[in-house]
Amino acid sequence: MAGQRAFRPGRALTLQVAAALVTTVGLATWQITRALDKMALADARDVRLQAEPVDAPRYAPQTPDFTRLALTGQYDPERLFLVAERPRTRGFDVVSVLKTDTGSFLVNRGWTLRSPSQAVPETPTGMISVIGVVWPTTSVSDARWQEVGTEGWPKTARVVNPERMAAATGAHAREIRLEAGGAGVFRAASLAWDYEPGTHWSYAVQWLLIGLGVGIGYVLIGRRRGREVADDA
Repeated sequence: MAGQRAFRPGRALTLQVAAALVTTVGLATWQITRALDKMALADARDVRLQAEPVDAPRYAPQTPDFTRLALTGQYDPERLFLVAERPRTRGFDVVSVLKTDTGSFLVNRGWTLRSPSQAVPETPTGMISVIGVVWPTTSVSDARWQEVGTEGWPKTARVVNPERMAAATGAHAREIRLEAGGAGVFRAASLAWDYEPGTHWSYAVQWLLIGLGVGIGYVLIGRRRGREVADDA
């Protein structure tokens, strides 16, 4: 009986703590799941980047991100996009249309300096063969997408927006980042993509510590109330 009287947290506090523990454990579990998902995505990315290139005829809109593609065709010498976050930066990324037997592709040829003597970056002529990586498509707000000189080519944009660029060119609505060393490739675009799970692990630990703190506080308050009841008796 004395042991029972020593712990009296009260029904209201018990319900509140139960809800808090369910919430913190649920959030911690969600963060752990996110971390494991990112680890799986990172493994899949690494496997695809190390795999042999897939021939262009096997490309489909559902082709997984980071798939390497072997493309053979001709650059469109006029239709290209000069992509720069700020209009007056020293250089820009060049996104060209590569015409192949299996359709046109939006290929990111990498970054190059602005040339005072050239309005359009130099583009190889004739048939070329390059290898590119199917890049993940992220949503782009209308506020960030700004296209200048819509009546002519080349067009200047602040970000790569495959959907808008495809609508203007008839190409597949995916960005293909060309690997270094290919014909017409400047400083190749980065193939880094953040799948690091570290942030999710730290958040999971934080939520578990919060839950632990709530549990300890519940026990301490329950015991204190139990002693107060015993003293009053």
